[in-house]
Amino acid sequence: MTLQDLVKTYEKRVISLGKEPHAMSWLITELSGYSPTEFYLKMNSKVSEELINKIEDGFKRYAIEGTPVQHIVGYSYFYGYKFKVSDQVLIPRRETEQLVEETLLIYDTYFEDQKVDVLDLGTGSGAIAITLSIEEPNMQVEASDISVTALMVARENQLNLSSKVNFIASDWFSNINKKYDIIVANPPYIPNDEAVEDVVTKEPSLALYGGVDGLEPYEIILKNAKNYLKEKALIAFEHSMYQSENLKTLILKYFKDAKVRQLKDLQGKDRMTFVGLGGVFND
Repeated sequence: MTLQDLVKTYEKRVISLGKEPHAMSWLITELSGYSPTEFYLKMNSKVSEELINKIEDGFKRYAIEGTPVQHIVGYSYFYGYKFKVSDQVLIPRRETEQLVEETLLIYDTYFEDQKVDVLDLGTGSGAIAITLSIEEPNMQVEASDISVTALMVARENQLNLSSKVNFIASDWFSNINKKYDIIVANPPYIPNDEAVEDVVTKEPSLALYGGVDGLEPYEIILKNAKNYLKEKALIAFEHSMYQSENLKTLILKYFKDAKVRQLKDLQGKDRMTFVGLGGVFND
């Protein structure tokens, strides 16, 4: 059996079970040990029995048991960087890459070349904080999480990627004691009673569910943020596509003079909200 035959066979099998073929082909690529380029060049090569067994095991875990493919291999890619993930942290998503990208663009426009203090609330794997720290050296980044096990994963990612982030064990602002130019957060936003996909149930509920309407974490952050923001500041949120209007109302409840910008993701869904304070977005 060639590598190409293997991919086609397992893509058909996962489709028959209602699973995502792209996820299965990514899993096969990663389990093969080849880079994407090498994988493509070796499509007509014969595969070993050892690799077939490894892929069959991965197929069962993903397609039958519902384990996310990132948990099977133990890592995920975010903004071009390789992050360790486990069932103790949320798997980084493409939408969150956009949140990081937009935050960097806003920094370039309103804080260009300035040293700024940044706080990532609910950091999980550390993907947002570490990426910001690497991409913009002028950002002095701190990141908090209530989960000690999540912070262990984040610190390991920091070590692997040689970034400079100060990680803090904190229930939102409980152990935070300074002011920041930028606060970024991708908090839990799924309403408690909302049904989710099987693979999502394998991720930590602490990182997923945000109360009755999914907005409780945002209200906690907004209610307290004034005490932790400098006069000129930015708050950057990721959220559900159904929450943008209610979130804007919540923002203006606590920051009456804020300039609010809301952006869609690549699929045209309302997923990002940015709060400008003290001159940010005054143009």
